[in-house]
Amino acid sequence: MIPTSISTFGAAPSMVGYLYQVRLALLWAIRRSRTSDFIINLETLDDVSFELGGEPLAVLQAKHSLKAAANLTDMSAELWKTLRVWMVGLTSGEIPIGTARFLITTAAAAPGSACAALSIEGRDRDVAEAGKRLKHAATSSSNSELKPAFEAYLALAEAEREALLAQVYVIPSQPDAVQITEQLQSELYHVSLNHQALSVQMLEGWWFKRVLNEMVHPEGGIPRAEIDAQISDIQESLKPDALPIDDDFDSLMVALEQLPEFANRPFYKQVELVSGSQLRIRNAITSYLQAFRQRSAWTRHDLLFDADLDKYDKRLQAEWELQYGQVCDELGPDATEAVMTQAGRALLKWAEDAHISIRSGVNVPWVCRGSLHMLAEDMRVGWHPQFETRLKAVLDAVVQGKTA
Repeated sequence: MIPTSISTFGAAPSMVGYLYQVRLALLWAIRRSRTSDFIINLETLDDVSFELGGEPLAVLQAKHSLKAAANLTDMSAELWKTLRVWMVGLTSGEIPIGTARFLITTAAAAPGSACAALSIEGRDRDVAEAGKRLKHAATSSSNSELKPAFEAYLALAEAEREALLAQVYVIPSQPDAVQITEQLQSELYHVSLNHQALSVQMLEGWWFKRVLNEMVHPEGGIPRAEIDAQISDIQESLKPDALPIDDDFDSLMVALEQLPEFANRPFYKQVELVSGSQLRIRNAITSYLQAFRQRSAWTRHDLLFDADLDKYDKRLQAEWELQYGQVCDELGPDATEAVMTQAGRALLKWAEDAHISIRSGVNVPWVCRGSLHMLAEDMRVGWHPQFETRLKAVLDAVVQGKTA
């Protein structure tokens, strides 16, 4: 592995630089996925590398400057340190001479500089001029810190230097770690015309976790197909008949020791009224929190509005009223407490098993289950046949106990 680093100009490696590298890798992966297959790696051959069949297709060095007016000149340390990394890779054979090398920087390239001559395209690209300027810099500079890079460059034969620079592309004046969001949104325009910011947020949420996992537990890189599949999933979740499900909410599980925190909540007491087990109480709390947080996220991102949720809650309440009416009719006026409790548990089971979709493309069961517990919290639904009077008495006792 070639030792590399992410740095801001004139500063030590920074969190901003690392975030920039990760976001830049995603941006380039999206763009490259339209034309070719690849496996992407971070911090292996270079900051970012695209490989196929074990061979590097392109390597990227990402340079993020915190200086608004930063410029790359022929003597810039960032340029020569990058060239040094690439020359080490060339010498070791890890990065063949035919591999495209990109220096992507937020800094500008000084007019007439070698970096300007190595622009990615257009009539300004002049590899021979860049080589001449870099040779002059290497032979005339007295910068001791860059001496190893100068010596390595001059040690190459003229034809080797020309072949190396022919594959070097400098892309200056790029958006910084924050501004790159606009480019990501532009690349994901086809995913959702109305929710571009959310599309980026969802994709980056997955991407940061995936990159971290790959760096901690390397599996040979992240394939293009995996990125494409994630984008496709996001696109599907943002269709009119669907809604995105947050992975963190989907995997949420309340611990048993957290139960006392909810002990005085109406929806908790509702499960207690029908002698629900501790496990069922925990599941009720988990579903409640999942649905509450997911519904809040949907409204926050304008995927649903209060009127949509109100309409859904009325549908749930109507279905509950049907079940509740049947239970009460079967009990009759002389039902014992044990019979009513048993009937209440059956009604609770209906709520746990119900799958009334908020939209046809939303298939996670806890949205419905948790929404019913939210209605139970508001006492709009209940499980015990006499839940209204029983729950009022229980909650009044709680209040009196607190004020006593």
